[in-house]
Amino acid sequence: MRVMKVTGLLKMKVQLLKTGRSLLLHALPPLLIVLLVGSGGSAMDRGELAKVLKTMPPNGPFWKYGNVVMRSKSRKAGMAPVVFSHWSHRSRYTCRVCHQELGFSMRQGDSGITRNQYLAGKFCGACHNGRIAFTVQDGPHPNCKKCHMENTKELEKQFAAFSDNLPLAAFGNGIDWAAALRDETIKPANVLNANEQTLQFPEKLRRPLRLGTASPRSDVSFSHEDHFAEMDCSSCHPDIFNIKQKSTAAFSMDSNIYGSFCGACHMQVAFPMNDCKRCHQSMTSSSDY
Repeated sequence: MRVMKVTGLLKMKVQLLKTGRSLLLHALPPLLIVLLVGSGGSAMDRGELAKVLKTMPPNGPFWKYGNVVMRSKSRKAGMAPVVFSHWSHRSRYTCRVCHQELGFSMRQGDSGITRNQYLAGKFCGACHNGRIAFTVQDGPHPNCKKCHMENTKELEKQFAAFSDNLPLAAFGNGIDWAAALRDETIKPANVLNANEQTLQFPEKLRRPLRLGTASPRSDVSFSHEDHFAEMDCSSCHPDIFNIKQKSTAAFSMDSNIYGSFCGACHMQVAFPMNDCKRCHQSMTSSSDY
């Protein structure tokens, strides 16, 4: 029975990969156009965007999407780069825990983490203390290679086992995280410190926003409630979306693809922007995704 189930899942994943490949081929032309013409006020440059596109399935494997590779300080110390997998952490904790409570920036490279900081219990060291997760402290059996990875074969195996029973998606890392939260396949903690105060969801924001676009058939449906399940208001406001200054005047597909606004997450960790119908729900397509 177990063999039949695994075989069925593998067939589904192969089919999803084919679906994702087909949709990405349709989505690539506008992405390539953006690469050519550029975009004002971009969060990423063309080279950085090209690297992101290479990681998006089917260009890259499911397990690799959303991973953050930190090389600069590791290289100076003569060590292998740190490979941080969002997928292995977000099943345990919501985005809010790391990006609000622990102070990690929403933008890669902004936090400036040092070894002394996490040895003092900050950032990664808040959990990696030998009690919650494996320790980063020196000792007779150091755990350096669990983060500083010379190769990622073990991480790939971990992802295969981790994702086996999670809801499937055709984009990103192949996991429908919103569905996993709704059906409680995963139950991530929303705080690390029991004394940490969290916001209550504002009732006036429960109804999804309908945002117009240049094409009436591609209006965007945005749910504050779905995002609040893993974050809080300060995750986006005011750094990414500045409400008071109405800085969304520069909001466009170009700016999003380059990592601004929604693209701060939805080109690097959350489902990528070739998953058009997740936001543009009225858009006609031959696929269910």
